[in-house]
Amino acid sequence: MLFFLEFLLLGLGVGIFGTMVGAGGGFILTPILLLLFPGRPAEIITATSLSVVALNALSGSIAYHRLKRIDIKTSLSYGLVASPWVVLGTFVTAQVGRGAFDILLGLGLMALCISLFRGNSPSESVRKEGEDLAAGWVERQITDSNGRVYHFFFRFRLGLWLSTGVGFCSSFFGIGGGPIYVPLLIQVLRIPVHIATATSQFILLTGTTVAVVTHFFQGNLHTMGDIIIPLSIGVVGGAQIGAKLSGKLKSTTLTRIFVVLLSLISIRVLYQGFSVVLD
Repeated sequence: MLFFLEFLLLGLGVGIFGTMVGAGGGFILTPILLLLFPGRPAEIITATSLSVVALNALSGSIAYHRLKRIDIKTSLSYGLVASPWVVLGTFVTAQVGRGAFDILLGLGLMALCISLFRGNSPSESVRKEGEDLAAGWVERQITDSNGRVYHFFFRFRLGLWLSTGVGFCSSFFGIGGGPIYVPLLIQVLRIPVHIATATSQFILLTGTTVAVVTHFFQGNLHTMGDIIIPLSIGVVGGAQIGAKLSGKLKSTTLTRIFVVLLSLISIRVLYQGFSVVLD
């Protein structure tokens, strides 16, 4: 019973923070599972994490849809483009040892921290004067359930190309792609933070679903069912809470929370990875 409750609470926390920053929670859950189960292969850990992230993304997407902050067209386009690369990533994970995997994940998370720390303010998410919409910029106007209007231009075509790499990394690392999509949507594609976090959740839903189905047929979901159940229950509830909290926080606050969490987790994962390799 205590075991079930511990992972239920872990899932609740992952759901709240993951949905609040639009990252799905995989960037929190995967490193924690790596630390808790050092003897399990990387593909088993990533499969377990992605199955939970998929439910988190579903719950979060429902919550954000009610808030009317999801760019549906963009989400579906990026998710479909990424899908073949998601499948490839699941196969490559099985070929990498735990020590090397932990180091790669830690470095990847650290790179995201640096990218966000050095990035421009999300409030400057506007099209540069003279840019041609035919060159890949797309205009969007979204009005959320509170009546707030988001009118912006973003690099839609560039996002299609980036989705191929994100799809691979998301399944390879078992983080669902949220920690990669969120900074890309905000800093590179120039989408407002609150729309980016909501849209990221729906993109995650597509990618993680494809990854989970692939892992299922590979037999990677059969060994940690007792972990998946309480985590899943927790993240579903946590996602609803996280979506509501996100609208009450400023854009800069969301970004700072994201950077702090990534920094702490990346340092710990790097330490474990190097410890395994050097032993």
